Amino acid sequence: MKSADARVLGALHQHNKRPFDLAANLALLQQVPAELQLLHYTRQSIPEPYLRTFAYYHDKIGNIHLDALPETMQRELMFVIWRIIDVGGRVPCSTLGLLCRELAETSRRLKSLGLPSASLMDRTPGEWRTELNTTWARRIKALPNASTMRSIVGPLDRACKLLWFAYDDSPWWQREVWSLDMDLRIPRREQEPSRGYVMHWHDIDPEWLRRGAMFYTKTLLETGRASWTTAMGHKHSFRLFGTFVTERGIVSPRLDDDETKIRAIMMDFLSYDPLRRTSGRQRSHSSIGRITAAVRGLYEFMHDHGDDAAKATGDPRWVGLSPEYLRFWRPGDIPRSKKQKFTEDHLFSDQVLSRIAAQAPLLAAPQSEGGFGDPQAMRILLLMIATGRRVSEICMLDANPLFPVTGPEPEDGTRIAKLRYQQTKIEGAPETIFVDSEVIEIIAEQQRWLKSRLDDLGITDAPKYLFLKAHNNLHCRHHYYSHVFRRQMEKLVQRAELKDDDGQPLGLSQTHRFRHTKATSLINAGVPLHVVQRYMGHTTPEMTLHYAQTLDSTAKAEFLKYRKITTNGAGPELAPDDLYDLMALDSRTDRVLPNGWCTLPPAKSCDKGNACLSCDLFVTDERFLGVHEGELVSLDSLIGKRQEAHTARTGEPMSENHVWLSLRRREQRALGTIIQALKAPDRPTGPMKGLGTLSRAEADIAKAPRQVTG
Repeated sequence: MKSADARVLGALHQHNKRPFDLAANLALLQQVPAELQLLHYTRQSIPEPYLRTFAYYHDKIGNIHLDALPETMQRELMFVIWRIIDVGGRVPCSTLGLLCRELAETSRRLKSLGLPSASLMDRTPGEWRTELNTTWARRIKALPNASTMRSIVGPLDRACKLLWFAYDDSPWWQREVWSLDMDLRIPRREQEPSRGYVMHWHDIDPEWLRRGAMFYTKTLLETGRASWTTAMGHKHSFRLFGTFVTERGIVSPRLDDDETKIRAIMMDFLSYDPLRRTSGRQRSHSSIGRITAAVRGLYEFMHDHGDDAAKATGDPRWVGLSPEYLRFWRPGDIPRSKKQKFTEDHLFSDQVLSRIAAQAPLLAAPQSEGGFGDPQAMRILLLMIATGRRVSEICMLDANPLFPVTGPEPEDGTRIAKLRYQQTKIEGAPETIFVDSEVIEIIAEQQRWLKSRLDDLGITDAPKYLFLKAHNNLHCRHHYYSHVFRRQMEKLVQRAELKDDDGQPLGLSQTHRFRHTKATSLINAGVPLHVVQRYMGHTTPEMTLHYAQTLDSTAKAEFLKYRKITTNGAGPELAPDDLYDLMALDSRTDRVLPNGWCTLPPAKSCDKGNACLSCDLFVTDERFLGVHEGELVSLDSLIGKRQEAHTARTGEPMSENHVWLSLRRREQRALGTIIQALKAPDRPTGPMKGLGTLSRAEADIAKAPRQVTG
């Protein structure tokens, strides 16, 4: 199987010209520190500050000698050694030394045949492999074994990839491979994902789609309208659409010369089996929606910016797309995704959380004692249990994420601080939460580990992250990867035989379950919804209600705890239990209003807009007293301003019969009645007519036709 570097190089060589240039070759050496511009990298010649970055696995072999190589290759290999060090890796002395020796022998042989090579870019890695094999066979009279060849090919592929990105000065978006690690010109947000640093465009055909999609995605990244993760999703969508148009024999971005056929083609795409099914399973509606949104977004962009796209891609067919390309799908064509209803199966019970916490030290225990030797994973797990943060937010915590809280100390002596986390999902959402002594101590323990790690490596610069990547991170610039943590969770479940309450293996790698559990526990503990919303980092209450599934028994008990009154100050006609069942609050969160509840039966629809205070199906209780008092103050102020504006405009005060004012007066009376009733703890439980509005039962009787007896 080809390595990742080999796949990248294959794509680059397939679609791009070989970028070697003598001036660029000379410029490579300008990036290498003078003390590392060596022809012989030995234990004696390597400067002391860099010695730890060279990996020696044998006492007698491993030195790297460049003196037998052509000068241009010498500069290339010096640059490669420096780049490996610069990105935080360790130079593999044994294998790189072997590669340099074989390259020198091969260069001499090719020169004797009149085929001199000045650069590693002169041939593809596959071609170099063939030449290296030939040189070995002529010298040893046998082909190198598989192990030896792997030792040569690995550093060869890596060196060629580093050199390609160093030589190629074309616009970053025109490369068939986009790599955040290799190309610092690519726009990126402060916190990018821990995976998916490379985007391969070469697997998209036809070319007109690939080039157009690359220009469109480049524009989204540059304007900040898409993150790298979103761009990755778009790219996968374009690959699926490319497969469709290739199978249909479509050869133009206009899809068909007859624009009346465009809608039929795009409707055909909606029924395309790979769009509907993936890996033998039905694709979700949300997945279909993301794919179609990317394709529609591409054509909307080309409709508006076809001239720019044609100039950048060299394809004039993007110019002048008609409005037909904006409406090839209509409302109702694309299936709408349904929000998943979270159940108790998505949560960890208290007993399960206790078992997980009890086995967490296994992650930190040394491997010699049967553990994982990964104390960072243990502390990440404990922080997820304690805070309910996303795993990416924990992995990317700043090295000093805690801020002191001003004010009097808590009477019970507990410590409180503010934790700042990296808000990676919802732009503009809160990014700090209050934490207690438990979280403070876990972070302090990780900070002590971090200091010890930095001291061992001789690093004096302040690190960026609290949790560090374990390998290829000698400069401590990269955070602990979330996908590594998930793998550790899978291993922990197997080794510790962690099971749920039904005896099934725990799904610890589904890290969002910790978040569901935390949100639910807060709501079940009676924490107000707006506080839970702020703590979870949500921008709307609906998001909190979606993620935090309140247990039915807790929700019902909380609802029944307080007496309910209607807008006329009376109690509801139904018993509290019947009222709760009528609203189906365990499944109908849309019945929860900012200032009470709506008791309209689920089978009926509301025709009053948002005029809840004038509706006798509205109920509220003591918990919303402050809200109603604020509403009354705001309403009084609004009426006063509107009356002043009306008088200034017409010269006369607004009549009490004015439609707008009469409705506001009605709301004033309702709020006054509600507030008065809520402040009277010993009020009678029977109906109290505050507005003179008939109850629902009385209204039905009044509307009923009279029975006439003969």
